[in-house]
Amino acid sequence: MNPTVDVVIPTYNRPLSAGRAARAVALQLDKGDILYVMWQGNRKPAIEASGSVRVVRSAPAGLPAARNAGVRAGRGDIVLFLDDDVDVSPGLIAAHRGAYANPSVGAVAGSLDDPYFPSGEPAIASYDEKTGRLLQNFCGKESGPTISVMGANMSFRRTALQEVGLFDENFLHNALLEEVDAAFRIRAAGYIIWYCREAHVRHLREECGGCRADARPAYLYHQFANTAYFAARHAPRQYRQSWFTFWKYRLEFETRKRVLWMRHDPVLVAAGAFGACAGVVRFLLWGRANRKIFTTETQRAQRREKN
Repeated sequence: MNPTVDVVIPTYNRPLSAGRAARAVALQLDKGDILYVMWQGNRKPAIEASGSVRVVRSAPAGLPAARNAGVRAGRGDIVLFLDDDVDVSPGLIAAHRGAYANPSVGAVAGSLDDPYFPSGEPAIASYDEKTGRLLQNFCGKESGPTISVMGANMSFRRTALQEVGLFDENFLHNALLEEVDAAFRIRAAGYIIWYCREAHVRHLREECGGCRADARPAYLYHQFANTAYFAARHAPRQYRQSWFTFWKYRLEFETRKRVLWMRHDPVLVAAGAFGACAGVVRFLLWGRANRKIFTTETQRAQRREKN
C-alpha cells in the first residue's frame, strides 16, 4: 500500500497565491491524501474546503506553529510542506512519496527554481560548522543525500518528525533557519535526508505577505535573533568565537549604507545587534528545555539503532 501524504501550505496574507498553489496541489492528491491550507493574518486564501481540502485558521501567526498545527491535524504517513508562493510541477506529490521507499529516509528536500540559487551548480547544500555559514542550493541535476531542506518544498516521514519534536516554535516572524534546525535534528536521530530532483516547484518569492511582511529593520532584527538562537543550539563550543566573528562581519555587510558621516545605517546596526542579543536570551529562557527534549529523542533513536 502506498504511504498517504498530508500536504501542508502555511500562508500569511497571500490569498490569491495560496489559492492558486492549493488548487494545483489538489489535482495531484491520491486516495487518502489530504491538503491542509493553514491560514494566518487577516486574508483568507481563495479556496474552499472540500473532502480532501481543509482550510484551517492558525493563530497567532507563526510559521513553525502553523507547520506544527498542520502536522497535528493530519494522519498521513508523509507530511509535505509547500510555500504559498510556488508553482507546482506535475508529479510533485508522487516524487516525494516515492523517495520514502527507503526506510532510512526521514526527510526529502525537493528541487526548486529559485532566483537565489545559481543554476547549474552541482552542490546541493553545504554547512561550515566553524562559522555557521549554510549554502542552500536545491537546483542540482542529480538526486542524492543532502544535509538540509528548504521550507518551500520539503517533506518528512511523520514518525521521524514526531520523534524529534516537530518544529521549534521559538523561531519567530521570518523564522529563518527553523527548517534547517528540524533537518539537523532529523540527521542527528540517524535518518537520511534525500534530495529528490523530480519533486520540483518554482519559487516565486513574492515581495508582500509571507515571511517577508516585516519592514527592513524588523526583518533584520528577527534575522539575527533567529540566527543567534540557532547558533546557541547548534554551534560547537570550540567554534563559538568564529561564529561570532563571521556574523559580526555579516551584520556589517547587511547594514552597509552611508548615512550622514557614517558608513553603516545605525538603525539597521541596532536592529541586528539587539536581535542577536534577543536570540541568546530566548535560548536561555526557553531553548534549553527544548534542546533537552530533542536530545532525549535522539538518544532514544541511537539506542534503537544499537539494538
